[in-house]
Amino acid sequence: MTKEELLKAHVEYINWLDSLTTLDETRATAPYAEGKWSPNEIMMHLGEWDRFTVEQRLPHMKEGEKLERFPDFETFNTKAAALAHEQTFKETISYAKKQRQHIIEKLQQTDEVEWDKAFYIGQSKSTIRSYFMGFLEHDEHHRKQISSI
Repeated sequence: MTKEELLKAHVEYINWLDSLTTLDETRATAPYAEGKWSPNEIMMHLGEWDRFTVEQRLPHMKEGEKLERFPDFETFNTKAAALAHEQTFKETISYAKKQRQHIIEKLQQTDEVEWDKAFYIGQSKSTIRSYFMGFLEHDEHHRKQISSI
């Protein structure tokens, strides 16, 4: 996937976020299935991972860099879900859009030649391209959950 294709996919994600504003607050704050997160919690989860990426990952995605492993997923996701309970769904959507826009801006500023230079997260080798292609897969997983409502 080229830089332009990847950026286009992230812009499309923002457009999808805009489409969620038609979801009423009651449905947005109810689990999409028994024992699952609500759309509000899912969107805060995505927004918080975007924030983490902008603050803790993107500045260090340079050739040969060794980044710390990811934080404990369960703890991180539990905190994100709790944050969703402190605001409306529309506020969460706005937050998630802002965080993804930050990612898009940072990626636009990064020369594509840098996108395939290897860095490490813990012991795992990664590149900017592969990292953000993984983002799109993660987004799609959650999009399907919300679409099931």
